[in-house]
Amino acid sequence: MSIIVGGTLIGGEHLEAKLQAAFETWSRFEVNDYFRDQFNNKPWDYPSVTFRKSGQTVGPEPRDIYDLGNLYRSGRDSFSITMGVDDVTASWNWNATNSSGGAYAWYVHEGLSTNIKARRWTDELQNPALFDASTLKKALQRRIKTAMGK
Repeated sequence: MSIIVGGTLIGGEHLEAKLQAAFETWSRFEVNDYFRDQFNNKPWDYPSVTFRKSGQTVGPEPRDIYDLGNLYRSGRDSFSITMGVDDVTASWNWNATNSSGGAYAWYVHEGLSTNIKARRWTDELQNPALFDASTLKKALQRRIKTAMGK
């Protein structure tokens, strides 16, 4: 006994364009809003007092990581969307340095040097398990459904 199954996808380029547009819109709005919130809200428990360059003293309570905004701006200002032949890529380059020229973004993210506790503001996008349970994933799914007319 033989079973022959066939199918043709018509308009694949149109479908791909809709998916790319949904991803671009999601990156530009939901992901950038997520990053802004990571810097400006106070989601980070931190165990010690810090005297910021801004003159602000912040103590051992939930806090933001904004300070002078250099770290935040390094990602925001580097945000780009690249449309390839077969893909679309959103990227941010968190390249802020400290006054000694050190990789401040890395120090804050990983809890190095005087940053005694990691504040991993990118993990929800980089870690599949965190992304799978995130509001970011749900927002991407909504964007895709909308793009597909559902």
